[in-house]
Amino acid sequence: MFRTWSASFLDQLSAYGQVIEQHPRYFIALDDPQRWRELALILRTKGEVEYFVLLTGTHKPPCFHLRYDLRSLLYLIDIAVTFYVQESQPVSSVADIWPAAEWQEREAYDLLGIQFAGHPNLRRILLPEDWEGHPLRCDYAMPESYKDIPLIYQPPSAAI
Repeated sequence: MFRTWSASFLDQLSAYGQVIEQHPRYFIALDDPQRWRELALILRTKGEVEYFVLLTGTHKPPCFHLRYDLRSLLYLIDIAVTFYVQESQPVSSVADIWPAAEWQEREAYDLLGIQFAGHPNLRRILLPEDWEGHPLRCDYAMPESYKDIPLIYQPPSAAI
């Protein structure tokens, strides 16, 4: 059986942006990315959102589009928080609120170049430390090789 958040709590969430309710799912389009950490703390403490499911980032120059999927196991509610942030603007880390965010923020940094302010260990997680660029960005040019290892696939020529 699903529980629901109170109307006053939903009103409090709507102060951060548009809230779309499709119980047991909620979507919050955050108006100001600078308020992400503030909203995250409210969701964690007052909304009892204790489970960090997924962080998704997409490069849409000159911005990044971020989506945080969260879950309240107590209320059996899923929450998606989305917002856009300028490429040059860091996003507040939520790794201290939801520890599972630590590795996912590192992955978003590694592959997209999103900076997370306050992250305890922001460094590459999938690619070597000396890798140049962030491969999931729209403007990324794939290198032909890395340390003399070819990276461009060339199918073998078929002998007839």
